[in-house]
Amino acid sequence: MSVVIRATQVIDDPRLLDLLDAGERERADRRTDPHPFITAHALLRRLVADETGADPRSIDFQKRCATCGTDRHGKPHIVGMRDIHVSVSYGERMAVAAVTNMGEVGVDVEDLESADFDGFSSVTLDPSEAALIENLRGDELLGARAQLWSRKEAILKATGHGLVVDPSQVLVSAYDAPAELLEWKAAQHLPGPMRVADLDVDHTEHRAAVAVLTTQPLTVRLQRG
Repeated sequence: MSVVIRATQVIDDPRLLDLLDAGERERADRRTDPHPFITAHALLRRLVADETGADPRSIDFQKRCATCGTDRHGKPHIVGMRDIHVSVSYGERMAVAAVTNMGEVGVDVEDLESADFDGFSSVTLDPSEAALIENLRGDELLGARAQLWSRKEAILKATGHGLVVDPSQVLVSAYDAPAELLEWKAAQHLPGPMRVADLDVDHTEHRAAVAVLTTQPLTVRLQRG
């Protein structure tokens, strides 16, 4: 299996609720706008089902935090499918899911608006990274920020650290260069070699990336819809 990615716009479709388990429905109910959560988790279930032949309703996901060991948050894992690794990401308008047997995977999608705030560089980028985008303006600046952020988030999802690790300590290649992890400055252990790839989700207001803990070159199959 390569890394299979599926991306879709967030929709309001009551039929998607039928795919979710009781815990997912409860989590959706707690949200002011449940549609992004529902869209994303139904998307992940359908993707895993299509790649493994399982019934999407019967797939049992468990969360596991690599930092504290709790099952209340952290990366999703599929019960009974130890060799299948998954990740999901969503915002207000788009959801992305990933499945692979290559290694632990992280996927992330960011909209340009999420990168439009003062102090972005100081909380997200290493000074060397910030210097490369300081002369950009407008949507070009926001696109560069979102691209870098999506790479860092994908990497931290793949490692399982999440935002326990300061993203400014995860150095990635320039926004207009092929995605790559250049340096890991964090005190926390990097679990292994990392491969990273940008994703073209066919939406000008979003940037996305995938990261996998593997030594193998990434072969990405991107599906839309």
